[in-house]
Amino acid sequence: MGKKCTKAEKKARVEELANLIVKGLSQRQLIHHVTESWGLSSEQASRYVREARDAVKADLSDIDRVDMLASKVQMLEQIATDAVAAGRESNAIGAIRLMNELVGFEAGQKPNAH
Repeated sequence: MGKKCTKAEKKARVEELANLIVKGLSQRQLIHHVTESWGLSSEQASRYVREARDAVKADLSDIDRVDMLASKVQMLEQIATDAVAAGRESNAIGAIRLMNELVGFEAGQKPNAH
């Protein structure tokens, strides 16, 4: 059995896993990363992943839905702009369609005037 990690090391590991979760790694990939990188058992790896998921949820609970929507719309606007500049109009169209879904504009629907 290896030596126990410090609180600082554990915090860094949980942060690393939280970042991997945000990047979209699967549960299986996360467990594999923990067991291979840190030599922990699958059971210990599951505890780390659970703690990292809780950290991600806590981060999200602090974000206002309007702020989150605004951030994602800005990101999609940038993706569309970059796609057009790169000559990838189909990617731009996809980003614009997704942006329209996020803000509630459906095909053929006119935005509400406020």
